Amino acid sequence: MSANGVWFGVLAVTSMFVQSSARAEVMDESRRHYAAEVYSASPEWVHDRRPQPLLRAVVVLRNKLDASGHWRTEVMRGNEQQPEMVARAIESAHRVHPERLPDSVREKLMREGVIETWLFDNDGRFQVRTLAKAQQ
Repeated sequence: MSANGVWFGVLAVTSMFVQSSARAEVMDESRRHYAAEVYSASPEWVHDRRPQPLLRAVVVLRNKLDASGHWRTEVMRGNEQQPEMVARAIESAHRVHPERLPDSVREKLMREGVIETWLFDNDGRFQVRTLAKAQQ
């Protein structure tokens, strides 16, 4: 392989890494905005301590904003023994006011949605994985 071939190969790999890294940063920023709005919309259900070692429930939701500004939720991981925690996660996701999110985040949520994990302690309060403290 020629030096030019090696050079272009390295350049292509570097370009792919930079592009995927930039996309990951944008998604991380979008997730942080979304997670902060979940906290803001449901402060009575959020705790600010390290999650307990054995969680009461872990719920994973995919939330997508539709064209009319309503949330569409898919339960990706629920908990049959704790259906009230699944319902609480969904309700807290639906409490998020899309108009409080930056335009770029709203657009991303309409195109791709966001997958977030709710970590419930025994008292029924939660943290979302994006903003959660380290587990005990």
